[in-house]
Amino acid sequence: MKTKNNKMSVFKKKATPWLILLLPMAFTVWLKYYPIASAFYISLFKYDPINPPGRFVGLANYIGMFKMKHYWEAWGNTFVFLFLQIALCFFIPLIQALLLNELIRFKKSLTTLYILPALIPTSVNVIIWKWIWHPDYGVANQIVKFFGGSPQVWLSDPKLVKFCIIFPGIIGGGLTVLLYLSAIQGVSQDMMESAAIDGCTGFSKIWHIILPNISFMIFIQLIMTVITTMQLLDAPYMYTGGGPSGASTTQGIFIYNAFNKDMNYGRGSAASVVLLFIIVILTMVQMWFERSEEG
Repeated sequence: MKTKNNKMSVFKKKATPWLILLLPMAFTVWLKYYPIASAFYISLFKYDPINPPGRFVGLANYIGMFKMKHYWEAWGNTFVFLFLQIALCFFIPLIQALLLNELIRFKKSLTTLYILPALIPTSVNVIIWKWIWHPDYGVANQIVKFFGGSPQVWLSDPKLVKFCIIFPGIIGGGLTVLLYLSAIQGVSQDMMESAAIDGCTGFSKIWHIILPNISFMIFIQLIMTVITTMQLLDAPYMYTGGGPSGASTTQGIFIYNAFNKDMNYGRGSAASVVLLFIIVILTMVQMWFERSEEG
């Protein structure tokens, strides 16, 4: 009898986690993986929403899309945004977190100040910055005039518009700063004290002690930055709608326009599948480099 009860107890312990996870896993498959499979399926058709799925065309949507100049321009814009995001906004939160960690007083107050901007909706933030970039009465041109420069048509200049969209992230940080700060504070104090006794302080402490011990968080944030930027849609769309002359049209906007303006569901699905494929490749390359460094 005891053996039977023990077996039942072991079975319950093993089955309980699966029963708890069953519903979330089902919703994940339904809401995440099923749309991915559907997108690939739709991309093989000249999709007709009235009589779905329409006429089967195989890879014609992909071939036609690859011949479009606007498609490749959207890819070029997306990679420029990615470069700017990493160059201007990826390292700033890390530097902010390192400086916050060195503070003795007002650390909690400044931490709160960093998190507050993250609570502002993107739409409100865009409205504020569009006013700042306004060519006639914006603060940006007032600063340029003060230093003797010529006023710029910031968001209407194809050469400046990408920078203008990414720049607001430089002075931000938000949740990323807190994640870095938490990782830094999780570094063993015994290790920090031993390093200090050995004379490892200042920049040497950051380079040899802190950064190696929070590399996992830096790596995660790098992956999230790449994934988020490759799917960038909301900010460029709210700033310029993809203009001027397509200079800020990302892959996200290209896909959105294919679905909602051109009503070409096959092309939009094909572009979504290719975007997913590229993101997977970039993520795998990043993970390979991380494993190579650990080895």
